[in-house]
Amino acid sequence: MSRPIPTLLIVEDDSDLRDALVEILTAEGLTTVATATGDEALAWLATHPPPALVILDLWTPRQDGWRLLDTLHLRPTLADVPVVAISSGEEKHPAIREVLQKPFDRDVLIACVRRFVHALH
Repeated sequence: MSRPIPTLLIVEDDSDLRDALVEILTAEGLTTVATATGDEALAWLATHPPPALVILDLWTPRQDGWRLLDTLHLRPTLADVPVVAISSGEEKHPAIREVLQKPFDRDVLIACVRRFVHALH
């Protein structure tokens, strides 16, 4: 019996970067769900099982990524979901496990995801 393919939730307001993240991670054999805002991500989380990893750009125009972090941290069913923040700064929040500093390349992204999602081939 094979394990299900892990799902990654990507929250990125820049459509070009969001599409690139989806393309790279899908090519690595992962299922990805991409949203443009933290509010969209919260709506998705309300109706789906927890993802294996959340990749989150905190600095979206509405800054609702911070609300998403609080929800992930405080909701028992989501508290163990690792979060990788995409940022140009050093962001701090109990839910953030790692920060990908902008700009980053494909190899850095994949290495980061592999640290949290062990099902990559």
